This record gives sequence, C-alpha cells and structure tokens, in this order.
Amino acid sequence: MRRLTLLGLLAAVLVALSVTHLGAQSRQTKLVFVDSQAVIRAHPAGEAVEALRAQAETEISDLRNSIGAIETKLGTGQTLTPEESERYATLRSTLQAVQARYVNDINAAAEPAVKATNEAIAALAKENGYTVVMDRVEAANQRLVVYADDDLDITQLAIDRIKGN
Repeated sequence: MRRLTLLGLLAAVLVALSVTHLGAQSRQTKLVFVDSQAVIRAHPAGEAVEALRAQAETEISDLRNSIGAIETKLGTGQTLTPEESERYATLRSTLQAVQARYVNDINAAAEPAVKATNEAIAALAKENGYTVVMDRVEAANQRLVVYADDDLDITQLAIDRIKGN
C-alpha cells in the first residue's frame, strides 16, 4: 500500500512538472538592448549632468595636480616644510570632500533623467512585448553577449520617447 502511495505521488509530481514545463514554453522571449547612458544623456537633465561632470573633472584634476607636485617632492627625498605638510593634508582632505560632493550633486542632478529613462524603457517593453531589456554597454563589458543583431537595439526608440517624439 505504501509503495502504491509513493508511486502515485511520484506520478503526480512528474505530471505536474511536465505540465508546468510545457506552459512555460508557450511564452516567447523577446530580448532587446538599450544604451541607457545615451538615453540619460539625451534627457534635458542629462545635459546638466554632463556639464557638472566636466566641472568636477576640472576641479578634481587641479587638486590632484597640486597633490602630485607635493608627492613628487616627497618622492625625491626632500622634506616638507610645516606649511607644505599642512597644505598637503588640506589638499588631500579637500579632494575627498570635493569628490563626495560631486558624487552627490551628480546623482541628484541625474535623478530625473534616470527616472524618465527607466519609465521610457519599461513603457517600450510593455508596448512591444519585450520580456528582457539589457543594458548594451554593461552586457558588452561583462561579456554576457557575444553577438546581437542591430535590430535588437532600442536606444533610439527610448531617446525619442524621452524627447517626446
């Protein structure tokens, strides 16, 4: 009796798994790619973000150059005066503070563009029946995709959606 129950249970599980597996196969997977950073840059807030990034790069580069000059002096075996030591410490702490400030400023400035980009991509996916949308750049960087047809790139559609076209 016990064997019959186990065999019946096993048969029921196998039938359930096969039905579930067949049902899962009925939905076609539609995978597309998007360059989300290009879409973000196309948003009006994206231009402000790029300007802020350029400003950050300039300011941070200037600070790094000043720090580098002092480190070069240290590298040659010269000792720093107390004023130079204080300036060096100040420059290093200023660099960290400036970097943190720009990260926060850039993230805040990019938030509307990121939100609009995510909404545009989600809307395109729903309208066109895309089941998976991958970031083209990240997929390439992570070597997740060896080849993809250019027709699978929806970047321009997302940019048009962001711009209201």
